Amino acid sequence: MATMTRSHEEPTGRTVLVLMCLAQFMCVLDDTIVNIALPAVQKDLGFSGAGLPWVLNGYLLTFGGLLLVAGRACDVFVRRTVFLTGLAVFGLASLACGLAAGPAMLVALRIVQGVGAALLSASALAILTATYTGPARARAFGVWGGLSGAAGATGVLLGGLLTSGISWRWVFLANVPVVLAVAALTLRRVGPARSPVRPALDPFGALTVTAGLGLLIFGIAGGERSGWISPSALTALAAAVALLAAFVMVERRHSSPLVPLGVFARRNVTGGAICALLLAGTMLGTFFFLTLYLQQVLGFSAVRNGIAFLPFALAVVLSAATSSRLVPETGFKPLLMGGFALLVVALLWLARIGLDGDYWTDVLGPALIAGAGLGTVLVSSVTATTQDLSGEGEQGLASGLVTSTNQVGGALGLAILSTVAFARADTASGAPAAKPGSLLAGFHLAFYVAAGFALLGFLVAALVTVRTPGRALNEVQRMARH
Repeated sequence: MATMTRSHEEPTGRTVLVLMCLAQFMCVLDDTIVNIALPAVQKDLGFSGAGLPWVLNGYLLTFGGLLLVAGRACDVFVRRTVFLTGLAVFGLASLACGLAAGPAMLVALRIVQGVGAALLSASALAILTATYTGPARARAFGVWGGLSGAAGATGVLLGGLLTSGISWRWVFLANVPVVLAVAALTLRRVGPARSPVRPALDPFGALTVTAGLGLLIFGIAGGERSGWISPSALTALAAAVALLAAFVMVERRHSSPLVPLGVFARRNVTGGAICALLLAGTMLGTFFFLTLYLQQVLGFSAVRNGIAFLPFALAVVLSAATSSRLVPETGFKPLLMGGFALLVVALLWLARIGLDGDYWTDVLGPALIAGAGLGTVLVSSVTATTQDLSGEGEQGLASGLVTSTNQVGGALGLAILSTVAFARADTASGAPAAKPGSLLAGFHLAFYVAAGFALLGFLVAALVTVRTPGRALNEVQRMARH
């Protein structure tokens, strides 16, 4: 049985893995758990139709925009300190969100909560990357990936249960006891170690990439709702491109850049990051449209919808666990390709669902296949991206790349799929879509486009990543640390 390395983090037993995965579960859960509560939030706080989406977007804006900076902070400062800071910000913001008295207050607090989530998610993965090596790291990534994927489906169920059973405020307040427990155990069981190699700060790089990614997510969200040629969307996207170009210029000249551009010459880093981006875009959009199909076409309630996704969540967890055991033997490349192939099959199946569809015959099968593909690609894409970035001073960079590509990919994929789906639905109905038949036409197109994303992921895995024999994986990781 492989053992954990104890050279820097000095973990005790498996508690570190449980704590880091709980933190990530909370961060991902808050991407989806709020969706079900939005109608109740709007009614209670008096949100306008235009303002309501910012309960979600405000969180995603800072969560996605700060991930690279948060990841690099783990290489500069004590990883446990970054993690505990993220916990404190996330927990206090969650408490305040649950007590919010008005729309502006809730949106502002969700932005702060996103800051905490960025620090929390990036530092948790950095701690895992620094703590584990070899097969033990693969197993840790399996638990991480399985719970991350299952959190989305769990969020729908918990959001429905809490909103209908108690109050929408408990969607946020439920985070508080978990944060307190994780913080107390972290202080006892995770050592206050920092990387021996400490990169210098890169303030201009941090400023340009954070503003650039934030504006990119803002522009994508705005374009999805107000149109891609609207002044606000075009301005945000143009500013994002300019800032990200400036970031590249800064990084090329800085002696200790936030993101050394040379890491993208490593094919597995680039391929793994692209695969993570495509996976997030594929699955967040698929999850969104399958939820709409169950509720708006088949007439499922919010709670029944959440229960319907439990087999999907179980498939994610089981496939991630299986993949984590296979990675040390086979390497990540065949798993990446196999996972994306499963997603293509599932999405083409979903593109054939009908108005008189049945959950047991038309949804459950492709949902299980999609869950298996998602869990497999989650583990193998994280392994691909971090395998060559496991040396001292690189764990935070690796975690930042993984988590930021997931957030940006999810926002971009959902925006593209929503745009094509609702445009197709409007065309089918000759007016803004409202009838189930028109909506279904849009859902079909969204699933076909998502299948195209998954096929592109398969090609990237096949053509960009370099296969590392499983038996050589431990040696590669050992060499990367020296």
